[in-house]
Amino acid sequence: MRRGIVIVGHGSPLPHYAGVMEKHRKRIADFGIFDEVEIAYATGDREPNPLDAVRSMSSDVVYLVPLFLSNGLHVTKDLPAFFGLGEGEGVKITEIDGKRIVICQPIGDDLFVTYAILNSVFRVSERQHHL
Repeated sequence: MRRGIVIVGHGSPLPHYAGVMEKHRKRIADFGIFDEVEIAYATGDREPNPLDAVRSMSSDVVYLVPLFLSNGLHVTKDLPAFFGLGEGEGVKITEIDGKRIVICQPIGDDLFVTYAILNSVFRVSERQHHL
């Protein structure tokens, strides 16, 4: 069984946003855990959108991970709408084109996000050689 993951972000017209998304995509791909790793954007004005990303994949199961801090509108309304699902919080599972689609929770309150917040301070402190 082939497994894929789609990192779903907000999107931005600024090029650094796509660069950060691509960095995460490449890191995950390099782990070798998934057969396919793609990026998509939850806003309707950025490509690819989540449905197009899933349709471009050959995986049997595709996990969509919202790279968001909370269950805001993009997570609870926009993302499920791409797959004809109802609004609301929580993991959502459906099938599209014979593929099992699993929409995961946003990364928001994960312990590693807390560590990333602290690491932002440590990186600055390390450069300035003081806390």
